[in-house]
Amino acid sequence: MTDFKCSQCGVCCKQAGKIGLPTKDDGSCKFLSDDNQCTIYDTRPDICNIKTMYNKRKANGMDISYKEYLKMSSQACNDMMDAYNIDKKYRLNPEDY
Repeated sequence: MTDFKCSQCGVCCKQAGKIGLPTKDDGSCKFLSDDNQCTIYDTRPDICNIKTMYNKRKANGMDISYKEYLKMSSQACNDMMDAYNIDKKYRLNPEDY
């Protein structure tokens, strides 16, 4: 399986409170470092792992390929970046998959 090409913008981690993860006072994940690195990457929650979430959704009847899931996920990242005015240098190219 191809890996997700995360640009490490941190936007998903900055919304941790919206999905019930433990947060800092600003609503970002308490495990997000100042340089947008996950301090618990190897033991991160399932929701933070693209492959794990694809496999769970596939097991629950989602009928798209992993490649399509990566394309959709990268577009969702770009949409979140736009909503939070994240620097364009972090944008992902869904066609990389």
